[in-house]
Amino acid sequence: MNEHKKRNPVPWMLTAAAVALAAGLWLSLQLASNTDRRAMQEPTAITVLPQPRALPAVGMVDHHGRPFATADLEGQWSLVFMGFTNCGHVCPTTMAKLRIIHDGVKKPLRVVFMSVDPGRDTSDRIHAYITGFGESFTGITGDTADIDELAAALGAPYFVDDAEDAYTVDHSSALFLVDPSASYAGVISQPLEINAIVAELDRLM
Repeated sequence: MNEHKKRNPVPWMLTAAAVALAAGLWLSLQLASNTDRRAMQEPTAITVLPQPRALPAVGMVDHHGRPFATADLEGQWSLVFMGFTNCGHVCPTTMAKLRIIHDGVKKPLRVVFMSVDPGRDTSDRIHAYITGFGESFTGITGDTADIDELAAALGAPYFVDDAEDAYTVDHSSALFLVDPSASYAGVISQPLEINAIVAELDRLM
């Protein structure tokens, strides 16, 4: 009597599993590729440091004439901008954008204007300048040595030529992000894309 052999289902199951696995891998690669393309097309507004860097313990003075130390940056996120009150275009434009960023984020954000022109920018002068942009903004300045040290820690070049016949000040136009431990955490370069900066700050903070 002839017996019909039963078909072994194992090879068919293995083939189906291999096809499903290949399809899953292809879909994953497509999704990853699309994500990479979107990331390339939409660069981040904030360059975040791989590891925050501690800032030097400099001693400065704020816009009320009170001592201001690096430790005063502890407790909340801060954006530091270097400039001077006689700056013609870059400073006031950046300060106006900082006001929009400050008001747009969901959590408290300290804005610090650091004058690199202590020869002319007194506490009173800085006070009158920054309060025109934000009542809660902080203005600081200090001795040239302290400004040099903090600027070097932030990687922010500046130059002051106080010759009577040609008083010149050049400075970085970037914003420097300081975390609640008073460590340098990131940098935002010009031009400032306000909506993108607000969205990324909300994710970071």
